[in-house]
Amino acid sequence: MKQNKINYWLLGTLFLGLVACGDDKGDYIPPAIEEPETPPAEDVYNKPDFELHEDGKPFDTYRGLVMAGYQGWFGAPGDGCRHSNSDNTAWYHYRESEVFKPGVLQNSIDMWPDMSEYEKRYTPGVDGPKGRSSKFILPNGEAAQVYSAYDESSVLLHFKWMKEYGIDGVFMQRFVGEVINNPDGKDHFDMVLKHAMKGSNQFQRAISVMYDLGGFMEGNRDESALLADAKSIMDTYQLLDRNQQKYYLYEDGKPLLALWGVGFDEKPFNADQIANLIAALKEQGWSIMLGVNDDWRTHSSSKWPRAKYTDIVKSANVIFPWFVGRYGSIEVYNNHRKPIIDADIQWCKKNGVHYAPHCFPGGADLNMHPNNSVMERLGGRFFWEQIYGGIKLGAEMIYVAMFDEIDEGTAIFKCLNKSDVPSNVPETDYYVWYNKAKGSYGHGSSPKDESQLEGGWCKKASELNIVFQGVEDDLPTDHYLWLTGQARKMLRGEVPLKNAWPAR
Repeated sequence: MKQNKINYWLLGTLFLGLVACGDDKGDYIPPAIEEPETPPAEDVYNKPDFELHEDGKPFDTYRGLVMAGYQGWFGAPGDGCRHSNSDNTAWYHYRESEVFKPGVLQNSIDMWPDMSEYEKRYTPGVDGPKGRSSKFILPNGEAAQVYSAYDESSVLLHFKWMKEYGIDGVFMQRFVGEVINNPDGKDHFDMVLKHAMKGSNQFQRAISVMYDLGGFMEGNRDESALLADAKSIMDTYQLLDRNQQKYYLYEDGKPLLALWGVGFDEKPFNADQIANLIAALKEQGWSIMLGVNDDWRTHSSSKWPRAKYTDIVKSANVIFPWFVGRYGSIEVYNNHRKPIIDADIQWCKKNGVHYAPHCFPGGADLNMHPNNSVMERLGGRFFWEQIYGGIKLGAEMIYVAMFDEIDEGTAIFKCLNKSDVPSNVPETDYYVWYNKAKGSYGHGSSPKDESQLEGGWCKKASELNIVFQGVEDDLPTDHYLWLTGQARKMLRGEVPLKNAWPAR
C-alpha cells in the first residue's frame, strides 16, 4: 500500500512537470480547434425535359420560349396611314377624348417611350392637325416626341431589341373591333404586321398572330369575317410553307393562332360561338392558343357553362390566363395567385394542354381611368417574382404582357425614367368626374353634381395630379428588356432558379 502511494506521487509530479514545460506563465492553453466551414448551398437550375430551341432554327413549339404581347397600335399624323391623318383619328392610341394633350382624360398613355434610338419621331403640338394636340414638355424644356408603329424602322428597332436582349418573340395583337370591316384600322394593322413579319425573319424572332376578340359577333364582325381575315394572313405570308416565313411560331405541326378574350362574360359572344370558331380555324390549318379569364377552371355562367367551357379549353393547344389587375403585390401573388397557377399547371399537364403563366411588370392606366391604383414595379421585383414562381411551379413557357403597352403602363420596352418624363399638367385646368355605378368618366369646364354620380366624385384635374409613370430613376431604361431576357435564361436552365435575378 505504501509503495503504491509513492508510485502515484511520482506519476502526478511527472504529469505536472510535463504540463508546465515551456510555459512561463504556467497556464495551459489548449490548441484551437478549427470549425469546419459550411459549404455554400448549390444553385438549383430549371431542368426542361424537352429539346430547347436553337438559334437560327424554326420555332416548332412554344415550349421553352419567353414571348411577349405586341400591341403595335400607335400612330402619328404624317406616318402615311390614313387612319392617323384625319382630324378625328390623329395620334392613334395616344389620344383620349379625341385629343392628345397634357392632362388626365386628354391622352391615353401612362409611360413615355425612350425615343433616343428611333429613326422617325413625331412631336405633339407641332406635327398633325392644329387644335387636336399640344406640346408635352420634358424637364429640360424640350418638346417630347413619340413614334409610330406604322413606320417600318420603329418596328424593326423593336425586333432588334428582342434579339439583343434574348427575348424569343411576340404575339402580334389584331383587334377584331378595329380591323374587321374597318378599312382604316385594317390599313394600320396590316402594315404593322408586314413590318413585324420582316423583323421576325431579319432578327430570327418567333412571331404569332393573336386576335383580341373585343367586338367579335358585333354587327358585321361575325365568324365568317374573322375567318376571311385569318385566311388572308395565312395565304399572304404562306404560313404553311416554312421556307417563306421561317420563324412563324408552330405548335403540334401547325402555325399557331391565338384568340384572346375567351370566357369573359362581358364580351358579346358565348361558348358555342367560340367552339364553332375554333373548329373552323383548325379546318384552315391553324393550331390554337386561347387567352382565357383568370378563373377558367372554375368559371361557370349562362354564356360559359362549366362543361362546355372545359371542352373548349381541352380543344386548344395552348392557353394563358389574363392576370393584369387581378393582383398588384408580391404578397398577394405568393399567397393567393400561386396556388391557383399551381392547380392550373397540374390540370393542363393532366389534360394535354400547354400552359403559359402570364407575367407583367406592373401597371397603372391612370390617364384613361384616374380611379385606378398603381401596381408598383418595385424595380423589377414584382415582375421577377411572377417569372420565378411560374417556372418553379413547372411552367414550360412564359407570356409577358406587354412589349409596348404604354397605355396601361405594362410595357417592358425602353421607356423614360420617372424624373425624365414630360409634364402632364394641362394648359387650362378643368373638372374630372367619375360615375361609380357606371364605371364611367367625364370632364369639362364646369363641375358635375356629385349627387348624380352614384357614389362617384368630381375633382379638378390639378387636384388629381396624374403624372406619367416611368422606369425607376436608379435603373437604365432597358432594365425590363434585360430582365425578360434573364427570364428566358432561367426557364432554359442557363442561370440559377432564384427569386433574385443574376448580377448585370
